[in-house]
Amino acid sequence: MLRKNGSQTGDKPLAQQQADAVVVGGGLAGIVTTLDLLRAGRRVTLIDRDTPGRFGGLALWAFGGMALEGTPLQARMKIPDTPERALADWLRFAELAEDDAWPLAWARHYVEHSRAQVHDWLLSHGLKFMPAVNWVERGMQGDGNSLPRYHILWGTSRHMTRTLIAAMREAGQGRLTVLHRHRATALDRAGGRLAGVLALDEATGREARIDAPVVVLATGGLNGSHEEVRRNWPGTGPCPPPCSMARIRLPTGACTAGRASTWARASPMRARCGTTPPAFRTRSRTFPGTACRSFRANRRCGSTTPGGASAPSRW
Repeated sequence: MLRKNGSQTGDKPLAQQQADAVVVGGGLAGIVTTLDLLRAGRRVTLIDRDTPGRFGGLALWAFGGMALEGTPLQARMKIPDTPERALADWLRFAELAEDDAWPLAWARHYVEHSRAQVHDWLLSHGLKFMPAVNWVERGMQGDGNSLPRYHILWGTSRHMTRTLIAAMREAGQGRLTVLHRHRATALDRAGGRLAGVLALDEATGREARIDAPVVVLATGGLNGSHEEVRRNWPGTGPCPPPCSMARIRLPTGACTAGRASTWARASPMRARCGTTPPAFRTRSRTFPGTACRSFRANRRCGSTTPGGASAPSRW
């Protein structure tokens, strides 16, 4: 939803804040994006709908495994992985349509840079991987990984998330504002340009406008809404009457559905381990070995499987 600058809700005046960038979503993608913006010297406001104790989203509960290519662990185990082989596995698994140009570009970028921009970046923050590479999701019909590339973090994803939250807070001293229990309700604009975000404090009902020229939406998927799950269910099988929501009650797809043609843009790998592909194509799946899945891959339970760090989207 878009709203012109200066609007108000009811009789309550808007509380107004200033920032260089607003990040909507306090999951792993939002946290790492915020961290990079802070290290670039920006003032950042991060909006998260959950409580401070659950800051980190699904990454707090994930196992901490991710598909990576060309790592030292693979070399030590003499696993002959290459970007070309990883891309072939991805495309065989993803079932992309001919017009899925951006998903294809993202897949190619990820397999070419996952070593440096995910594996090495995490090591630079003191995180470590278990000394083995696992072979997961081979697929009964061969539509999965053709060799081991699943790397698992020591301490699981919970330890990684807490480590990166601590790094974000350290980098943001004096320049970071985190609005917990706030829901982004609209993108704000002025003079035909993006001007910030309107956010509702769900505890008090008070609305705030955060003025910023850059907005990053890291709000996750739409599996927190049974209605949206059923509306987007693929035609390859019947939707089961009961749907399990597990821990993903907050990502409902509302923010993504309302973004219209106004988009903020982040650099391709800045989310490192983090968001659902932007088009929500039910036929499109991500790299086998990551937790980000479409409904087709999760039709057994009707929700995203919290099993690892998801691949970030490229806009």
